[in-house]
This record gives sequence, structure tokens and C-alpha cells, in this order.
Amino acid sequence: MIFRRVDPSHEYSALHLQSQEGVWELGLTPYHNGTRLRMGRAGRPPSVIDLCMGHDTRIYYPLLTAVLQLLKPISESTSAQEIDALFPWAGTRPDLNIHLGPLLNSLDKMTGHQDSFRSGISASSEILTPVDEEL
Repeated sequence: MIFRRVDPSHEYSALHLQSQEGVWELGLTPYHNGTRLRMGRAGRPPSVIDLCMGHDTRIYYPLLTAVLQLLKPISESTSAQEIDALFPWAGTRPDLNIHLGPLLNSLDKMTGHQDSFRSGISASSEILTPVDEEL
């Protein structure tokens, strides 16, 4: 699944991404307890991923990148249940202390860059691109 950046919305006020065929939306929304990474069917409230990332902005990019990488080989016709299976912990308020490591490890395995996101090495420019370009 490839995402492109689109205008912010009520559900995704800080960052709004839409899948290439317009089936899925993913993005960031700030709340008083931190910023949430959320995903759902286009035009509906997010219901697949709802991850509170807290207030430490240093982890937002690695987390978003890891999620995008895990979604990349998935077809847009994939069901919410199949996406949930990739992120079984990503319901409301998962414990980031427990799940951050495995998520970043899965990204390291996919990219072949051991511990790259923990050490601050930036991700491939293929993941994040300017407005209206594919992600």
C-alpha cells in the first residue's frame, strides 16, 4: 500500500495520508496526552490503528516510517482484520514501552539497517515525500 500526503482533516489534523487508490487513510492527530498515529477506511473514523505516541517527537518519524514500511507490501483490498494482524497491539493506548522495540526491529529487518532508527540515521527518501507525492 502506497500513501500520498493530502490536506489535513478533522480525523488527521497534523498529518493526513491517503492510500493511492483512496481506500485507506493514515495520519497523526495531537491530543493533550500526546500525538496519535491512526488509520482507517477513507471517510470513516480511524478504527484499524490507534497508537498513542506520547509527547516525545523524536519517535514520531521512526514509528510512522515503520508502519508505512509494514503496510507497503499490503494490497489496498486488504481487510481491516488483516491489517490488525500486522499490528495486534495497536488498539487504543498500547504500551509504547513494550511495542516500540518490536516495531522498530521489524523495520530494521525490512530495510536491512540494523538499529538505524534508534541511532538517528534517517530513513529512505522513498518513504516520505512532499505533498501530493506518493509515500
